[in-house]
Amino acid sequence: MTRRRDLAAYSVAGIAIVAFVILLAFALLRLAETEAEMRRNEGDNMLWAISRTQSAALLLDSSVSRQTSIPNADAELERRYNVVLSRLTLLSEGPQLRYMKDLGLDDEIAATTRQIRALEPRILGLSFGDTETAIAIHQTLAPLIEGLGRAGNQSMVRQWEATGARVDSQRAAIGQVIVSIVAIIALGIFLSLTLLRAMAERQRAGHFLALERETADLYRGFVTLVSHQFRTPLAVIDSAMQRILRSGHTMSRPEIDQRARQVRAEIKGLTSLLDATLDVVRLEAGQVAARPVQCDIADLVERVKARQLAETPGRMLRVSFGDEVPPFLTTDPVLVEQILTNLVSNAVKYSPETEPVLMNVTAENRQIRFTVEDRGVGVPDDEQDKLFSRFFRASTAQGLPGTGVGLSTSHQLAHLLGGTLEFVSHAGIGSIFTLRLPDEWAGPKAQSDTVRSAA
Repeated sequence: MTRRRDLAAYSVAGIAIVAFVILLAFALLRLAETEAEMRRNEGDNMLWAISRTQSAALLLDSSVSRQTSIPNADAELERRYNVVLSRLTLLSEGPQLRYMKDLGLDDEIAATTRQIRALEPRILGLSFGDTETAIAIHQTLAPLIEGLGRAGNQSMVRQWEATGARVDSQRAAIGQVIVSIVAIIALGIFLSLTLLRAMAERQRAGHFLALERETADLYRGFVTLVSHQFRTPLAVIDSAMQRILRSGHTMSRPEIDQRARQVRAEIKGLTSLLDATLDVVRLEAGQVAARPVQCDIADLVERVKARQLAETPGRMLRVSFGDEVPPFLTTDPVLVEQILTNLVSNAVKYSPETEPVLMNVTAENRQIRFTVEDRGVGVPDDEQDKLFSRFFRASTAQGLPGTGVGLSTSHQLAHLLGGTLEFVSHAGIGSIFTLRLPDEWAGPKAQSDTVRSAA
């Protein structure tokens, strides 16, 4: 199903791209045609050529009249004559000739040109009082002047019509280009949305894949936890109970009590392991909420110390308070005690029996800092970024009891309380864990935001 959806998406995107290219090419073509049409000025050139030819003919006719009627008149007949011939030649060649044919004046232009050339000797030799030659020249130029006038009018009408048609064509082309551009924009938006959707789908698939990998890692970690941490106490319990079953009638009362205490200790360890695992599940599900109250800091730390000494009576646990530490703190004492108990328990577990565990309480920058320091196995540098991951245990802790969930739970609980849990560790030297809590409760809104981030 997913493959068909992908194929359909690719097909639609391909069709959109092809349509995009076609519309863009069409728009560019129409723009090029419009630009060429705007540069086309054949009518303007012909109107100029016709009007200049008519003007030259009128000037020649006027000069002939002046030469024959006014003594010593400087009529410049030769120059006027040459201009008329050049204008007639211009109208008798190339595109101008085709244009004059469309107007029906090509034969008249050719005949007039021949007649004027035939009159050239008489024009250039014209003298005062030669009215016969003047009349002949006038009779030759008059039809030409009249025809050129009609041609100018017709050319102007055609130019207006062509201009109107050109404007209509340009408007139509511009309208088509606008429609094409709008379609191109729509296709661009469609392609952009398609690409964004594809990127979102890919990102979502990557997120799901990452979740699947994380789940697989958690499953492997949990399997490892069960195989190592559950199997050992169960094996001890089974061994003790088999011993009692086989030799119970011959065992002394103290030996039976010792076996029973051993079984109870293993069962207690299993219960603690299950509780830690359930804490992780509840935190991930967002089912743990902080209940802040005003609590005595010294009393809280003393409870943590007493609980640890009850578990390990022979260990040294030193506690110190800074002078700036306030007597009370508004927070959830149960969750704080759980975090500190886990940190102190780890410090005792992963350090030699002869080394003390130090617990310091200080205040700085409106924060209360609980520091637990040990001189134990530490954490290698290349493993420290995984220390707060679920079910992770450092290579230096192999062979020692532990679940790998305590620090992960403590890290999330610290955020739930609006604080942080930090550490500095060196393999073979020891570790320092610092719980930082605000000296005032952040409030319900900040708390709910922290719950979501922790979950």
